[in-house]
Amino acid sequence: MKRGVVASCIVLLTSCLAHTHPASSLRGYRVLIEARDSLSDYLASALSHRGFTVGRRIKGGSHPTAALVTFVYTEAGPGPATWFNARLADTRSGVVVAAVTAPLDSLGPTARARAESLADSLAARLTSHPPVSPP
Repeated sequence: MKRGVVASCIVLLTSCLAHTHPASSLRGYRVLIEARDSLSDYLASALSHRGFTVGRRIKGGSHPTAALVTFVYTEAGPGPATWFNARLADTRSGVVVAAVTAPLDSLGPTARARAESLADSLAARLTSHPPVSPP
């Protein structure tokens, strides 16, 4: 009887260890980055190096996909700050699965440095925050 319990525990432990990523992470998603500017190219490479599957074109019938949407805005007033925003949204439901908003000048001086900063921030959010449903 004890051998059966020990064997069951080993099987259960092994199956739990095989699923180390939380359900809300994007590890099961394909990240879609369609833009062809230098920041998008560097970001696609940086996310790929962090273990994410990155696609540059829409493919029907593929695995769940999260599309990258980026935009910049500048606050009005004296000494306006320019903010960079990046959102990864599920292409089927519209749920935002990761988001980063940061002052543009804090991300780095070059497109490559900005991409690395964004990839680090997105990767951290993908594994620690639940998805946000659209309004």
